[in-house]
Amino acid sequence: MKNTFLEETFEANFSEQNQSGFSYEYCVFRNCDFSKTNFSEAIFESCEFIGCNFSNVQVSKATFQEVQFVDCKILGVRFDQVNSIGLSFEFVNSTLDFSSFYQLDLRKTLFKKSTFMETDFTEANLTDSVFDSCDLKQTVFENTILKKVNFLTSFNIKIDLENNNLRGASFSLSETPGLLDSFGIKIQA
Repeated sequence: MKNTFLEETFEANFSEQNQSGFSYEYCVFRNCDFSKTNFSEAIFESCEFIGCNFSNVQVSKATFQEVQFVDCKILGVRFDQVNSIGLSFEFVNSTLDFSSFYQLDLRKTLFKKSTFMETDFTEANLTDSVFDSCDLKQTVFENTILKKVNFLTSFNIKIDLENNNLRGASFSLSETPGLLDSFGIKIQA
């Protein structure tokens, strides 16, 4: 490892820096700008990102274990390239537009008050996850495992029932038209 940081708090501009291979444990990042930062092979364990710009970062083979993002802007991030061993996230009040979680195991993940415009969850496993008050406009779910996922308070949901495993998933009645759209069925009140 180049650098290891333990129980530190950061509030800085890291934009376009190379943090490849750095290790952070029990660290807090407040109002940091990480746009276009290279975090390839970096390790984040039990870290919090609060009010940070995490847009277009490189996360190839990076490790995220028990990491929480709160009030963050996370645009165009290829989370599908991270180290999937021990992967665990939580996203609260964050923007994750145009990001990818392709083929990731995200069981029991909390997504709360966040947006996912054109975010890709193709072939991901989201079993027992919660989407609490999330905007899922144009979010891609294809061959996704959505067993027991709680979508009750989320909106703009459009999921093809034939190409996803939704056994035990929960939806509000107002979102059922988005589930039946692929069948050409229209529901009116």
